[in-house]
Amino acid sequence: MNSNKTIPHIIHQIWSGDQIPLPNVFKKLSESWKSDYPTWKYEFWDTERIDNFIIEYYPHYLDIYRRYPYNIQRWDTIRYLILNKLGGMYVDFDYESVKPLDELLEGKTCCFSLEQSSKTDTQEDKRIFNNALMACVAEHPFMKKTIEAVFRNEILEYNPIPKFDCVFNTTGPWKLVSLYRNLTQEEKNDIYLIPAKYVTPFNGSQARNFVQGERTQELNDCLEEAYAVHYFSSIWVKDEL
Repeated sequence: MNSNKTIPHIIHQIWSGDQIPLPNVFKKLSESWKSDYPTWKYEFWDTERIDNFIIEYYPHYLDIYRRYPYNIQRWDTIRYLILNKLGGMYVDFDYESVKPLDELLEGKTCCFSLEQSSKTDTQEDKRIFNNALMACVAEHPFMKKTIEAVFRNEILEYNPIPKFDCVFNTTGPWKLVSLYRNLTQEEKNDIYLIPAKYVTPFNGSQARNFVQGERTQELNDCLEEAYAVHYFSSIWVKDEL
């Protein structure tokens, strides 16, 4: 295991810039991470830097990377490669920092953000976590396992329609959760699933209501213990590519 390692103080964010420039709202959310983590190194990744990174460190994955049917699959998998090589914390641009996560990450080597469970899916094997906020040491076994799973020719044979199912099952959260559920208990013990109340206090509809200006007691209560807030912008769902 990696108990003798600590998660590097690096924040990674990805925006290709190929189709649209980084929206101002995302720039503002990004500033919340820079402000709350002043001693952490901040790394911004655009297409040119990503391509150079893969060519230098993972050239054997370049062909599959370029043949994914959707850009979002590339943005999913590059975050795994970056964390595997450099470690640190990856954060989507539709995430806002409320306060530093340091105390939650202390002593951990691989962390994922749990999402809100439905009332009927509260058992451990039914919980869903995402890849919008992840943190780990370099070369963590689970990240390496994830990379081996998503960079397979069989992934390219998955029916690309509907897009949402294709992405989630090949490179996104459902793929991660499936891999996690097949781990041994000892392997699971090395992965910290951060409780949703800390990092995903809203579900999708609550996040939309909050962004639209709604301020109810229910929404305020959700934020009571939050360290970070995911707003579920899901721009990639509407993207034609």
